[in-house]
Amino acid sequence: MSYVHHSNYLKYYEIGRLGWLKEVGFSYKKMEEQNIILPVIRTNIVFRKPAFFEDELLIKTYLIKKPSYSIEFEYNIYRKKELINEGYTKLVFLNKKTGKLIRCPKKILEAIIN
Repeated sequence: MSYVHHSNYLKYYEIGRLGWLKEVGFSYKKMEEQNIILPVIRTNIVFRKPAFFEDELLIKTYLIKKPSYSIEFEYNIYRKKELINEGYTKLVFLNKKTGKLIRCPKKILEAIIN
């Protein structure tokens, strides 16, 4: 079909989140090593125009509000300067060993506020 499959947009959002975490000074891998995981519990995708194979895309990721037990992001995906996709994800902070909800780590909150 030459179109990017719709399921790939969730992967693009993940790339955006990982980049956002890195920009505020965190590595998801290191968080997992500290037994913190962030599973997605809600998502929304708005397809404005299709992406095609070999398109160069720009993913802009925005934190919606200060995290607590959850963290929420919005995404805009552009081809050149044209907005082609908008998305949203909500993730929760979990202790990897116990599977229980935990608050956003203080170091992440401090990095976001500063």
